[in-house]
Amino acid sequence: MGSTNSLESAIHRELARVGICTLAELADLLPDYPRADVQAAVARLTQEGAIAHRNTDPLPPLLWLPQCRPGRSPMLEAMNSAA
Repeated sequence: MGSTNSLESAIHRELARVGICTLAELADLLPDYPRADVQAAVARLTQEGAIAHRNTDPLPPLLWLPQCRPGRSPMLEAMNSAA
C-alpha cells in the first residue's frame, strides 16, 4: 500500500501546484506512475471527496482539490456561462 499512498500524495501535490487540470494532464505530470494507476487513484479520491471534478463535455473532465475553489477561475466561469 505504500505505493498507493505515495501516488495519492503525488496527486495531491501536483493538483495543489497546478490548480486545475485534466486526468491526462495529471498523468503526464506523474510519469513515474502507470496511467492506469493514476486513473484508479483519481477515481478513488474523487469518490472519497478528496478531489473534485467537473464534466466539461465535449472536453475532458477537469480535476482540482476542493479547497482550490475553481468557481473563481475565469476559465470555469466562462464554461459555466456558456452552458
